Amino acid sequence: MKRINYIILSILLVFASLLQGCNDEESELSKAVLASAGTLSFEATGTSEKTITVYADADWVTEVPEWVTVTPASGTGTMDVTITVTENIRGGAVDNPRKAAVVFKGGTLASRAEVIIFQDGDKYRDCKEYTLAELAALANETVVAVPQVIVSAVTAKGFIVSDGTVNIFMQSSSAVSVGDKVTVKGTKLSDTYSLPYVECDEANVNATGSTVTYPAATDITDKVDTYTSTSRALIRVSGILNGNNVSVEGANYSVAVTDAPENFDLAPLNGHKVKATGYFAGVAAPVIKLNATAIEDLGVVEIIYFAEDFEWLKPWAEISAAGQTVETDNISATAPQISASSTAVDGITANDALLQKGYQFLRVTPTSTDAGECIYLQNNYLKFGKTGYQAGIVLPKIEDIPSGATTVLLFDWCPMRQGSGTIDPVNLIVIVTNGSDEATFEIPESGFESGHKLEWIRAEVALTGVTISNDTKITIRQTNWQLKTANRWFLDNIKLKKAN
Repeated sequence: MKRINYIILSILLVFASLLQGCNDEESELSKAVLASAGTLSFEATGTSEKTITVYADADWVTEVPEWVTVTPASGTGTMDVTITVTENIRGGAVDNPRKAAVVFKGGTLASRAEVIIFQDGDKYRDCKEYTLAELAALANETVVAVPQVIVSAVTAKGFIVSDGTVNIFMQSSSAVSVGDKVTVKGTKLSDTYSLPYVECDEANVNATGSTVTYPAATDITDKVDTYTSTSRALIRVSGILNGNNVSVEGANYSVAVTDAPENFDLAPLNGHKVKATGYFAGVAAPVIKLNATAIEDLGVVEIIYFAEDFEWLKPWAEISAAGQTVETDNISATAPQISASSTAVDGITANDALLQKGYQFLRVTPTSTDAGECIYLQNNYLKFGKTGYQAGIVLPKIEDIPSGATTVLLFDWCPMRQGSGTIDPVNLIVIVTNGSDEATFEIPESGFESGHKLEWIRAEVALTGVTISNDTKITIRQTNWQLKTANRWFLDNIKLKKAN
């Protein structure tokens, strides 16, 4: 511990010396202050004291809310301090939860260390009831109760309630059905698309079987590339279902049926033209998200044997804050390794989840065919390779393809851009392996010039002259293999279909 304190104090002294030249007026207070904890939590009653360490190179003082006590309230150099709170009682009963900052500060604006103090309480004491119209306008983190609203759609992560005009998503694990009248309690928040929602603590069903009257849905089929909304408007789109995505001919954007419950059973509709109706759930270019209320089957358009859009990787992408390098044209977007612990959901990494689905991965270096990690998670697709490492993917076994069927493989891909602007010279190939027989199909290079904006390229290759059976292995990788150079690329929206 003494060694750790010495190291921290040394860092503070270096930091303080850098700040010295920025302040013409000498102060006896510290130029740098740190605390050993950023947050502390206390029970509502029967609380016990907590001790933390303040690190400083000189004198420091505190700013403390009235219900918190810090002992000592000031000091010199590195010291342990004790923090206590009063019992959270009002009128003889437990009060609302509370939160405040204790500040340990020195003589400059930079020398401030905040410790956020949380104390438990009765979250719903004095809680108001709100209509859906009022709810949408509330500040985030407002505690709310919403009585007697009708469920108009159900998703895998909650449900949508509606008053016929305003539609609000309720994030909840409670079992509800369309037509239920429910009362909810929770916290009003906004999602990454600035759409309001409630993180529910309670969702109680008061009645079942109510008739849900939906307003006329806005058809966005002809404007899917430009459509957006500031609310969860009811929309409709017609196109071909590929996995969970509805593709519209000639459009760059598609519509993703997001978090569809199991009873929708979308798999048998792959390759069918469908009419999807539901609530707008945001735009994650080039995808519009939809919480579906209905999927109408308009008949078979193409026969799809395999489809993968990687949207199911969303929980792993969210927990690891994975970015979208291609859509944002940001080569610094977060891209955690698929095998990293930061991608684990319920103890399962993204790599494990992909392996469980039947995928296999290739990772090589100039000296190894079993290299370390070089495959990365994006939201929601995959990135392959890093400098000196190349990588590829082998698709799961594809069943029930009729003997003699001619197939076409399609996927979206994009090469990586280097910091200098140079585009990695990626040339992808598709390898179809049956036993000792192997056929290779080339995908042309991107043709991107230096500095080109990252964007998806649609690859389409007819797998002519090969048989696809349950034992066939289909690999996608680059020809630049086992090299010391950078040959990085992204992959999404894979589909194997019957050739027309």
